[in-house]
This record gives sequence, structure tokens and C-alpha cells, in this order.
Amino acid sequence: MNDEARLKTWNTYQAAWGPIDEDERLRLLEQSVVADCVYTDPGSQVEGRDALMARIVQTQLKFPGAHFRNDSFLEHHDQGLFRWTMYDGAGRVFVTGESFGRFGDDGRLVQATGFFEVPAAKS
Repeated sequence: MNDEARLKTWNTYQAAWGPIDEDERLRLLEQSVVADCVYTDPGSQVEGRDALMARIVQTQLKFPGAHFRNDSFLEHHDQGLFRWTMYDGAGRVFVTGESFGRFGDDGRLVQATGFFEVPAAKS
């Protein structure tokens, strides 16, 4: 698998975090993460695609309309480092961070770990 395929998988995964309906979110997660994936960030750790989906829904409830743009991508040995920007529902920069991803034999993510400062809820 080449960098382009892994980047496509990562972008599919990131799109699942956006303001989309649950059927689309599930479709994107099925394409980009394995069923028993592990996700961690400064505020949570979940195991499994269903738990990840619930974590994403929590984020959208807390920060409606939040979405990502990938800023850079480095990859080697089935691992990737991604620098990204998260935007709020109005399109303003909300959070910047980095994530580490580990890809499985089928090209989907088996692990995703985010590093960022936890934002306060917007009121």
C-alpha cells in the first residue's frame, strides 16, 4: 500500500468526525477502521468501532458542525503521523493537533491516537 492509499484512508476516517448523519458516519468508519480499533485522545480511550462512533457523536453534540482538514501526512512501516486543523461549525479554526495512526494488513486503521489541547465547550 502506498502513501496515497493510506492518506485516503485517513481522510475517510477524518470525514467520519464531521457533521454527517449516522448512516454515513458508519459507512465511513467501516471503510477506514477495523471493528476492534483502539482510539485515544487526551480525554478518552475507546475500543471498537461502535465505541468510536459514540465518541464521535459526543464530539458533534458538544461542538456542533466541527470538522477536520488534514494539513500534513508522514508515513512509514504501516504508521502515519497526521497534522490537522479542526474547524467549528462556522468554519473558524477551533483546534490544531497531531494524530498517530497504525494501519493493519487490510489498509484500515487499527489504532488512532490524537494529541491536542482539549477545547472548552462553546456556548
